[in-house]
This record gives sequence, structure tokens and C-alpha cells, in this order.
Amino acid sequence: MDYMIDVGTQIFQKLTPVKRQKVFQSAISEFAEQGYRKASVNNIVRTAEISKGSLFQYFSSKRKLFTCTVNASAVLVKDYLKNVRNETTGENFFDRLEKIILSGFRFIDKHPLMARIYFQLLQSGEAPFGSEQVMELRRNAERFLGELILEAMSKGELRRDLSTDKVSFIIYSLLESLLRAYYSDFIGESSGIYKASPEGLTIWVRTVIDFLRDGISNRG
Repeated sequence: MDYMIDVGTQIFQKLTPVKRQKVFQSAISEFAEQGYRKASVNNIVRTAEISKGSLFQYFSSKRKLFTCTVNASAVLVKDYLKNVRNETTGENFFDRLEKIILSGFRFIDKHPLMARIYFQLLQSGEAPFGSEQVMELRRNAERFLGELILEAMSKGELRRDLSTDKVSFIIYSLLESLLRAYYSDFIGESSGIYKASPEGLTIWVRTVIDFLRDGISNRG
């Protein structure tokens, strides 16, 4: 599937989906392995089997290519979240949240290089403009959670005195911590969450859900 259709110049968008995807995958691999600063444009064009001149016709700079790469990854994340939201319509808030968190683990398993780029930005802020993109990703995720929270409040599933912004921030922070621990051995190995089995992950997620349910559900 072509995830680069909305990025790059018009020249890039005129390429076949196969060629676009090859450039995209080459960039993803290089940025994931080397980080933004050390990533080599020469390596990217060599792997993509294009000239450097062509690459700069498609993307005006290394920074633009990196930005588009992160943005394309964000599109994938949005698609995952949208699918879970649509598939769980009608279910209660906590069941939906459990499936959202589990989908995050599946995303890492399916797109490990994209996950590496994100966590590099999160941990080091290596790219001089990386914090902007991380904050934008976070805002979008919290907005998505906020919509689910408001919907659950309207159904009487959650306490009406809750601050939507604060709850969405807390839930996102928990989700991000779980995903980092699952991806990073130095964070999650001691707790057993690092690369845990599906059964192990389900136990972890349900523990988090039970913790949240005790604090924010409407028991009246």
C-alpha cells in the first residue's frame, strides 16, 4: 500500500506507487538505523536506485524528506486508530481503550522501523525540528482520546466531573510508557513487558484498564 501519496512534490507524486514506496522505505531504513543527523542521503539514493538530483526534485532537502517520512508514519497511526474506533463503535469505553492499546503493540510489530524513528525523536530530540512533530503527534492522539472520553461521558460510562484534557493526557502518557517499554529492552525487560507474548500484553493492558476504571468510571 502506498502511504506517500500526499507528501513530496508533484514530480514525486507522478511516480508509480512502487517507486514511491521504494524511496519511502529507503528513507525509513536509513533514518531508523542512523538517526536524522547521521543519515546519509547517498545511502538513501543508492538503496532507492535513484540519483541524488532526483531525490532533491522529489523533496527539496533532507529535512523535508525526514518530515514527510514522519508524517507518513503518522498517517499509518491515524489509520490504525480510526479502524479501532470504527470497529468498536457501540462498545463501552474501557473495552475500546483496551483494543486501542493492543493495536499500538501490533503497530510496533508491523512497523518496527517507524517506531524506532518515533522513539528516537522522543528520547533524544535529535532532529532540530523533531520536537514539533512529536508534539503534533501527541496533540492528535490526545484529541482522538478526548473524543472517546466525551462520548463515554455522554453515555454515563465516565464521571461527568472529569477534565477531558487531563484524562486524555494521563491515558496517552500511560499508553506511551507501555509502548516504549514493549519496544525498549532497557525500559521494559525487568518488568517483563519487553517483547511480551500476546497473552502477557493482554494481562498488562487489563491491569492498566482496571487501574483507570477505578479512577474515572461512573459508579453512581
